[in-house]
Amino acid sequence: MGRDEALDALEDAKRWFKMSMLAGEQGDYNIGLYSLEMSIEIALKGVLIRFGVTYPKVHDVIPFIMNIFVDEKAKLPKEFIENENLIIDTFRELLKRRGPAGYTFSSNIKISNLKGDFDTYSKAVDRVIKLCQKVIDR
Repeated sequence: MGRDEALDALEDAKRWFKMSMLAGEQGDYNIGLYSLEMSIEIALKGVLIRFGVTYPKVHDVIPFIMNIFVDEKAKLPKEFIENENLIIDTFRELLKRRGPAGYTFSSNIKISNLKGDFDTYSKAVDRVIKLCQKVIDR
């Protein structure tokens, strides 16, 4: 584990984000939301890798990220620290939406009804990815 793997994770996160935006442009907001969750998750895993944290192969890495805010605060860019709530809240909300977005075919969720969430969270995820880039580039 090291800097190259963290950068690779960030590049993957950017690809997931790009796919989310393409899905949103097509009105596939369920796929867009699912991809947004993946993009923020992988960007945050890149931050964990940057600090040498071995994370379990699960989606919810919030406890590990919270530890970074405490244990590595002195090494984090000020802007990253100032946006802790944005980072954690955005990821937490997308984790809640991941399952329903991925299984609209078996629920009463109309894909078009996900547009508002997609629009809101796509802006937030774009910001979080940029913040993660600042951490990984240090």
